[in-house]
Amino acid sequence: MQLPSWLGHILKSGEITLFTDDVKALELKAEDKKIDLNLIDKEFLRIALGSEAGKKSLLSRLVQLKNIARELKEEGLTMTVSYKGGLLLTIGSDANPKLSQLVTRTNAIEINNLRKFMEIAV
Repeated sequence: MQLPSWLGHILKSGEITLFTDDVKALELKAEDKKIDLNLIDKEFLRIALGSEAGKKSLLSRLVQLKNIARELKEEGLTMTVSYKGGLLLTIGSDANPKLSQLVTRTNAIEINNLRKFMEIAV
């Protein structure tokens, strides 16, 4: 079981804020089988995604994201990913992809803001 699915099952409701070096890095809110992840610090995101020094390609991260999204959808869970409050992705059961399905090749990932997602992910 992937971490987002596990969180969706154990967290019924609540909020978590993560700080790194006294800088707010992310906010996590959970309620009713939905997890909202709001990323605040871009540098923390890049380290978490492994993009420091080209450790992972965008394609390998997309494959990993597809596996998480598929599992969330099977479990009836949804995760939204935002950057500074602006919605980037909806993954899992509430995803309603249109054109983004051509890019991701799954109906479990909706890219809500492709330009911002690419800017952050690359």
